[in-house]
Amino acid sequence: MVADVKNPLYEVVGAVHLHSDFSDGSLPIPEIAEIADRKGLDFLMFSDHNTLEPKRKGMEKWYGKVLVLIGYEINDPQDCNHYLAFRIQKEVYKGLPAKEYVRRVRETGGFGIIAHPAEKRNFSEAYPPYPWTAWDAEGFDGIEIWNQLSEWIEGVTRRNVLWRILHPLRSIRYPVRETLGRWDRLNQTRRVVGVGGIDVHAYRIKLLGLFPLEIYPYKVQFRSIRTHLLTKNPLQKAGRSLPFKKAEEAIFGALSMGRCFVSNFRGGDAKGFRFWVERRAEEHPMGSRLVREGECVFRVRLPLSGTIRILQDGQEVKRARGKAVSYRTDEAGVFRTEVFRKNRGWIYSNPIVITDRIFL
Repeated sequence: MVADVKNPLYEVVGAVHLHSDFSDGSLPIPEIAEIADRKGLDFLMFSDHNTLEPKRKGMEKWYGKVLVLIGYEINDPQDCNHYLAFRIQKEVYKGLPAKEYVRRVRETGGFGIIAHPAEKRNFSEAYPPYPWTAWDAEGFDGIEIWNQLSEWIEGVTRRNVLWRILHPLRSIRYPVRETLGRWDRLNQTRRVVGVGGIDVHAYRIKLLGLFPLEIYPYKVQFRSIRTHLLTKNPLQKAGRSLPFKKAEEAIFGALSMGRCFVSNFRGGDAKGFRFWVERRAEEHPMGSRLVREGECVFRVRLPLSGTIRILQDGQEVKRARGKAVSYRTDEAGVFRTEVFRKNRGWIYSNPIVITDRIFL
């Protein structure tokens, strides 16, 4: 965990969208948490398919220094519109249309994230795409702006499949532009938090029917797409963990306010990245939504040098190379940051919104 010295916020790093042996993952939750601890992660958000059984079995808790949160992945009768539902106590009725289960998750106080919204692939009939089509649904809290497994599969061909299995991290390049554009538009009317999903299963196969092989093992995917949160309280203090409920509140408090960003660990460790806005000697972090009142100064700070883009409503308004940049404006808009490093996407911030109207 990294504390923000000037603001009372603490950075925690985790992985979102994990599967265990309760559905189609290959390892039990305690073993996965142990691997995550070795890789330096602070939290894991599990979402096995159509079951909250691990939650009922008391597996939502601390495992050493790793906080495990358990939700589940819902789909509609056509196996599309996959939805990650957290902070709920029981499954919604199976077979509902997406619009209905989004509503029910919200009504029960849950937190819901649209999974891999723009999947497009035709490599194999056994692995069809599972896109999100129910954009008339109301009340979803977040969206996966980068799903690592989707990116990996969508680039697979019969010629490169073995290479991609043996070198999975090299496939990580960029989020889908279609998803980023839709996310920008959604944030013009309300807050929709963007997260990175690894969608890890660690499938086990036999190569040529003889050699055992694990496709994208947990220890590898934990070095791919990460979600960083800025929490009001540290999860660990003086070697002691927060009580589970308080830690859960810290995680979902940061998520619900959009105080988070997504990083590609292959581009470098992004801990310490910050994007904020200054106005009248006050600082406001990622996720802030402010009524326009004079000039604002947007600032970016990086732990490593990269190519920084500041975007307004999806359009680039500032580009610079280095470890810091600022941008002044008195205009309204949805402002966010993208950073590129090693010829690939590295960091994608949640937006700061400046608006001409008051948000209710």
